[in-house]
Order: sequence, then structure tokens, then C-alpha cells
Amino acid sequence: MNRTVEPVEQIQAADWTDMDLLTRELAGELLDREIDAESRLPERSEEDAFSLEQRAAASELRERRLRAMKAVRSGLSSPADPAATSPSSGV
Repeated sequence: MNRTVEPVEQIQAADWTDMDLLTRELAGELLDREIDAESRLPERSEEDAFSLEQRAAASELRERRLRAMKAVRSGLSSPADPAATSPSSGV
């Protein structure tokens, strides 16, 4: 069977610049909500069913998650990288 390959038109822009994708502003708002919600949750590791080590691990995991979300959020507050938002000339 012979198949013909149709050429795909390449645009000179980053893939994520489409209008239907998440903006930096909206991503920041969503992260703010998630950080707030996670911060308000009681420690889930306080249940008697968990050992002391499991409680410590769960607490550390939660703190790491919060730190990671806050780090990403602070990066969204910075201006966008112009090289990442402009069409490249080498494609």
C-alpha cells in the first residue's frame, strides 16, 4: 500500500502561544488557589493508623509540594522570556 505523506505547515511561533492555552496570569491565579487550599488543610498524617516515620514523611512531602508550587508561582510573577514568546528565525 502506498501512502502519501501530507506536508504539515510549520508556523513560526511557540506551540503554547495558541489562544486556547493557559496564560501566565491564569496559571498564577490557579496556583494561588491551590497553595491556599493546601495550606488550609489540616495535617492528614495525624491519624493513629500511621507510624511516626510515615507521619514525618507525609509532612515533608506536603511541605515540598507547597515549596514547589510557591517557586513556580514566583516564576510566573517574572516577566515572560521574550525568546520563548517570539517566533524563532531558525525554524
